[in-house]
Amino acid sequence: MHPNLNIKALQDLFNNTNTSYKFLYFYSLIKIIRKNNLKKTISYKEILNEMLITAWLPCFQFNLNFRNQDKTKELLKKFTRNSSEEIKINKPTNKIITKIIKEIQLILSNKTNAEFLKEKLLRYVVIRLVRPFYKRLKNKPESGKLSIFKTANKILKKDYKKEQPPYLIKDNNEIILNKKWSRYIRDHFHFLELWVLDEWFQYMRYQNRNSPSLYDKLKFPEFQRNSLDKQRKFWKKIINKHKIKCIFTDKILTIDNFDLDHFICWNFLAHDQEWNLIPVLSEINRSKNNKIPNRRFIEPFVNFKIKSFKYAKSILSPKKYKEYLAEHSNFINFSHDQCFTPLFKSKYNEEINSLTNKARNQGFETFIN
Repeated sequence: MHPNLNIKALQDLFNNTNTSYKFLYFYSLIKIIRKNNLKKTISYKEILNEMLITAWLPCFQFNLNFRNQDKTKELLKKFTRNSSEEIKINKPTNKIITKIIKEIQLILSNKTNAEFLKEKLLRYVVIRLVRPFYKRLKNKPESGKLSIFKTANKILKKDYKKEQPPYLIKDNNEIILNKKWSRYIRDHFHFLELWVLDEWFQYMRYQNRNSPSLYDKLKFPEFQRNSLDKQRKFWKKIINKHKIKCIFTDKILTIDNFDLDHFICWNFLAHDQEWNLIPVLSEINRSKNNKIPNRRFIEPFVNFKIKSFKYAKSILSPKKYKEYLAEHSNFINFSHDQCFTPLFKSKYNEEINSLTNKARNQGFETFIN
């Protein structure tokens, strides 16, 4: 289908990768090309902008670990020391995403910042990415007088028409896109996105073995996260019918004073699954934020979730009730008809304990109240 494109070289892009830069760079490249069909050149500033946006959630909201030589997180922290905590902690709604994008644009609007980040993030990766496409560059060393970075410029230009890489480097400030590769990237964007995310995931999991939903944490959302409106309506009905207390304060909840809380914070789990949601006082939800509850709250949480089965039965149809039970039992690989057994409670408690331990090991603070 693409006889003139070196797909084998494309497949070799992520060999011997020891930082996130190449994943962030390639992912940013294909996203920029996808957004603009008529794009002929891409400036380094555009690429940096997309790279920093893509790296934001893994660095801040999800607090992922990066290898020592990988300065992605260190650089973002350096340039966002005075940024609002809101955009570093809160879930990425459209409002937060917009603020993150504006913050990155503000950072790069400073010429000194842009030049510094270009030197740190793009100095080597722009050449390294196209290296597999050039036969004369494959065996060049990384350092020394004959290193790839000291001898590549002439080869990159002279062999461009013959080797047909995805782009040509121009004046160390922008790249000129190869029309054939741009078309290929647009036609196969979803496949390429899955591929780069999977490769980045394989790289990142070495430092984040206990982080759940790691793959999902690497993809910056392009649309608003699912709201919790459905779950909130569910709990409003229960609160109107039953006397429900906040497990953190023992105060009675009303339809006007409660929020839905992710017991294990969303920033660690990156999902809104029912087995982790619980109604609490709004003020508690705000103060708890992205902290992990003290261990003394685990048993009350598990007890509350088991009580919720009785509450759910009073307002749901038999079919919906069965689905509600399954949303909890699937979490520990039980069947929905085992939800009322002592073994279910014990296993649920064990899994929540395990998740809280993993979150603390990743650096999440403890909520004591």
